[in-house]
Amino acid sequence: MTSEPETYITPEVQAYIGTESPPLVSPPVSESEIRRFAMAAYWPEVPPRRFWDAEYAKTTRFGGIVAPDEFNPFGWMVGRAHIGPQPTHIDDAQGELEEARNLRPPGAPERYLYAGSSSEYHAPIRPGDVITSILKFTEVYERQGGLGLMLFYAVEERMTNQNGELVRVFKTNNILY
Repeated sequence: MTSEPETYITPEVQAYIGTESPPLVSPPVSESEIRRFAMAAYWPEVPPRRFWDAEYAKTTRFGGIVAPDEFNPFGWMVGRAHIGPQPTHIDDAQGELEEARNLRPPGAPERYLYAGSSSEYHAPIRPGDVITSILKFTEVYERQGGLGLMLFYAVEERMTNQNGELVRVFKTNNILY
């Protein structure tokens, strides 16, 4: 059994605060993706018409079809899960991008717990939008708990559209122990 360190917040971890990932850029969002997402999200109810009826959506304050706030513009991209069998058709560049976007404090313990998230929604996502996501390591602190010394950290994802407008801010809280 290894002994527990006095602190996980080393100078390297402190210096890691503010680290940003490389950008992830979505393909152009399609009306069909928005419609399918809305149908799945609202099932078994019919989703609001602003998500799928172009003529109706023109009469709303949005002036056209918009995606539900929770829409994920990266949901249909080829990617790799961090658990389970891995696809073999992803190239090295994709693997490197995923690894670079996995912002974990250096030298941190391996065991992981998800500690919640929050979202802020800004400009709506529309058909044709190209969304860019950048992750930023924003916060770190530690607490003693029943599992021993635990390292808490937060990662903030900022999504912008092709015009540079902020679309969404998504903050994830994590625990390593």
